[in-house]
Amino acid sequence: MNLQQLQQQIKNQALANFYVILGEEEALIQRAQSEFKQLIQPLDREMNYAQFDLSIQSLEDVINDATSMPFFGERRVVVVQNPDFLTAKGKVSDQTQVQFLELLEKPVSENIVAVFINDLKIDKRKKITKMLLKYAESIDLPALNERQAQQAVSKELEARAYRIDPDALQELTLRTNAHYTAMQNELPKLVAQATHTKHIQLQAVSALVPKTLTANVFDLVDAVMTRQTKKALTIYRDLLQNGEPALRVNAVLTGQFRLLLQIAGLKGTEQDMSKQLGIHPYRVKLARQMLKKYALSSLRASYLGMITIEIKLKSTNQEPELLFERFILKNK
Repeated sequence: MNLQQLQQQIKNQALANFYVILGEEEALIQRAQSEFKQLIQPLDREMNYAQFDLSIQSLEDVINDATSMPFFGERRVVVVQNPDFLTAKGKVSDQTQVQFLELLEKPVSENIVAVFINDLKIDKRKKITKMLLKYAESIDLPALNERQAQQAVSKELEARAYRIDPDALQELTLRTNAHYTAMQNELPKLVAQATHTKHIQLQAVSALVPKTLTANVFDLVDAVMTRQTKKALTIYRDLLQNGEPALRVNAVLTGQFRLLLQIAGLKGTEQDMSKQLGIHPYRVKLARQMLKKYALSSLRASYLGMITIEIKLKSTNQEPELLFERFILKNK
């Protein structure tokens, strides 16, 4: 099930006793947490709402809370974070496992336990994991693709009587690498800037939303490959002046050249490539657009040039800017 289906269950008062939440879209995960928290009235939360972080707390604490009746309320909600006991390395005693399995089979009918697995790699071979997945409703919150993220942002703004120009939305997408959570995090200042007009324009996005390192590196790669020496050096120097370590900038830049070469050798849809490479589909889309402009031989040469810079950065005291400038001039 998805977030909308959970909201419908809440509306229909048809909630399960156990939920597992899977996925990596942080904004949606936070929204799901909020939905569970709001099941308990603010004045009742001290007694009937509990949140456990199992990286520092125990499963026994969760069981004790989940087997307790609500205190002068309709229900009790127990939220579980970092459920390491579901992973291959996670350990629980035999007694604790028996107690947890008994809780799954005979829950307190008024209680709801929400286990936020998120993107944790769980071991589905373990009995305790199998039983939880058997008894719990699963809520999947995968990362949104570019189109879904843009639609979600537009819909949220419309609900607040705001509108965003298409070019402004595209620039927001570019500057956040189409990550919905990052887009969400930028909305408050864009909304605040447009308080009077209710209209978000390109100029506001360009002024208020900083580019991520990855987005800057896309521009840097393009400047290198299209022989825009001055632009490439300006971007590189700006990154260093803004506090980005030279080794990190170089690593991301090298990684981008490597990604372009990998995608050049793959066939299939953007979705297939993103799964194969373990990256967001938007990065594949941008990379494929870039590949149309570049010669493969030049890409290979640039990649090898960045590897050379990395070796020198780690083994000598030469200035990063000087090394990069030599690389740029050599490729001019």
